[in-house]
Amino acid sequence: MLNSEKWFVSALLFLSLSIGPMNCSNGGNNGTTPADDPVPDDGTVPANRLMSTNFSYQGAFRLPDDFNWGALGLSYHPNGDGGSGSLFITGFQGLLDGSGDPCDEGSTGCNAYFAEVSLPAPVKADNWEDLPSTSFIRGMTVFDGGLVETVNEAHSFNSGIEFVPRQGSQTADKLYGSLNEWYPEGDFGDDSFPTIWFSDLDGTHPRGVFHVGPDAPPYHGIKVGAYLFSAPQGYADQYLGGRTLITGRSRGTAPPGSPGLDGEGSIAGGSQGPVLIAFQPWQTDDPAGDLDALPMLYYRVKYPGCAGPDIGVGGQSVNCDLPDFSMCDDWTGAAFLQAGDRAAIAIVGLKGATNCYYCGDPSGSSECPTTPLAGECDLTCNEDRGYHCGPYRRQVLLYDTEELGRAATGSTDPWSVQPYVVWEPGELYLPNPSCENMGGMAFDRTGGRMFITERGLGAGDMNAAVVHVWTVTP
Repeated sequence: MLNSEKWFVSALLFLSLSIGPMNCSNGGNNGTTPADDPVPDDGTVPANRLMSTNFSYQGAFRLPDDFNWGALGLSYHPNGDGGSGSLFITGFQGLLDGSGDPCDEGSTGCNAYFAEVSLPAPVKADNWEDLPSTSFIRGMTVFDGGLVETVNEAHSFNSGIEFVPRQGSQTADKLYGSLNEWYPEGDFGDDSFPTIWFSDLDGTHPRGVFHVGPDAPPYHGIKVGAYLFSAPQGYADQYLGGRTLITGRSRGTAPPGSPGLDGEGSIAGGSQGPVLIAFQPWQTDDPAGDLDALPMLYYRVKYPGCAGPDIGVGGQSVNCDLPDFSMCDDWTGAAFLQAGDRAAIAIVGLKGATNCYYCGDPSGSSECPTTPLAGECDLTCNEDRGYHCGPYRRQVLLYDTEELGRAATGSTDPWSVQPYVVWEPGELYLPNPSCENMGGMAFDRTGGRMFITERGLGAGDMNAAVVHVWTVTP
């Protein structure tokens, strides 16, 4: 068995889902009907929970072409644009060399970029190309100083970004960045790796790259880095020991032989579902060591119980902590939403439906262990060998902040918390099912605005991005 198969994943998974547009047609879908929110049998909604009915669509705006193949990270800056507010957004999804070309193995001078943009009034338009465009406040700027290259120059995705006011003895506000390793099993084997760095708001004085938590389960670089956001200080003080930054990722692999892997599940390595790990921002300008972290949410890795090559295909029963988990699930953005006494942690991304690997292989592989059901192993989005998990759907998961808080304090297991709503925004330009993954997510606490980046727009391999805006009310 190949080493990649031992980790139950192929590098082609992220090639197909994270590296760009597939064979899907573009089309507008400006409907306003959200996915139904489940309501308890007594007809009540828990008083603390935000529902999709609390979100009112305002419209969208375009990002400049500089963000094509980028915009995985998004952060609201309340003091930006003279106090009107702005967005920090990551640039190209990989690292770029000094000539502006994507870095490959052996490249040098590789950097992660970000930019700051203004916030035009959002518009509802049938065609995304008719939307107003943002203006640069700060153009594309290096903010890692080459630090991410030291982790991996070719496979590190420039994924998360978050504005953090200066802490402790620091002399300036900070921008935190996070990297998402494209194929960690191949690059690092069983080992963990660092994912977090920070700089000043102009990209200078970068420090890092730091590990989130110690080098011991459940912490691992494979669990974090895809998204990065802040929790309100009051919530952090109540549940997270004051830790205000949260990161995570979904990648359903664990080192072969991990305790529990073939039974109740392993907490080592990755997570078969999205992760939330809180950590304390640094208090000095020149820190050292690992970030002080606390797990809020992760799901145990079960193989072959939950997922892996062709697990669950053909109607086979599975036993996942998170029902309907797929090895192709790609969650790219998250935010802590709050309006009055209601709140939610929202996670946005592209959801797979199956775990086809050998089944549906375009090469006609005879290794498929079962007969797929009608509609399984769809090759529409990826005709190469690897995972084929279609049909894919763009979704937003809503998690109960109090349930997550109880998991963080040890009252419940982190893998016991389930999303209470799966919302499919009808306002996205590419309708479900879709082959294109999403981008970052951010929240304006003062103005009550939620921002979600939609990627994959435009003909051919353009991969343009727009930012959708909703107001969030109690």
